[in-house]
Amino acid sequence: MGKRQHTQKEMKLLSWWLATYHPRAEISMQVRVGPTQPMQSVGSYLESLAQTSRVRNRWCDAILIENGHPTIVEAQMAPDPSVYSQLVHYARMFRVDPYFAQFADQPLHLVALNYQDDPMVAQEAPWYGVQWVVYSPVFDGWLPPVVRGTAIEALGPNLPWDWPARMTQLLKIPIPLGGSTPPP
Repeated sequence: MGKRQHTQKEMKLLSWWLATYHPRAEISMQVRVGPTQPMQSVGSYLESLAQTSRVRNRWCDAILIENGHPTIVEAQMAPDPSVYSQLVHYARMFRVDPYFAQFADQPLHLVALNYQDDPMVAQEAPWYGVQWVVYSPVFDGWLPPVVRGTAIEALGPNLPWDWPARMTQLLKIPIPLGGSTPPP
């Protein structure tokens, strides 16, 4: 089997969520994002063929434009902390994509859409500026969603909001500000 065994289910989940909660939004699914780097074999004189280079760009599950504000959505059946790095990467690529230049000055919203919940993973969403959404409709033939992990209350104190303090608390070593090297 391929790496993404839940892809069809993720798209069904995403489609239902978009239709339910964003019926009037301009929606694009499986969108390539980022600046297009021309392939070596396609000359600059072939502008129409140069766009074929875009197939090498990364793609996100959905971009929706609602009331003039863009949102990037990544859907997943089972919560995975890698969704944060994916969304941050897609946000960076979105900002430099010439197709979305008209949204350069607009706030960008990031959404992690989940069929199941995992409070351990969900707790980190605010630190990345991600909205954590659990949407569990009943689909024929699907197992009911379950809550994975531990309740947030059982996790102990919240981590600090600023990244260096958070890493210092987690790693138990000081993380300096401004990119200077840590003490030996």
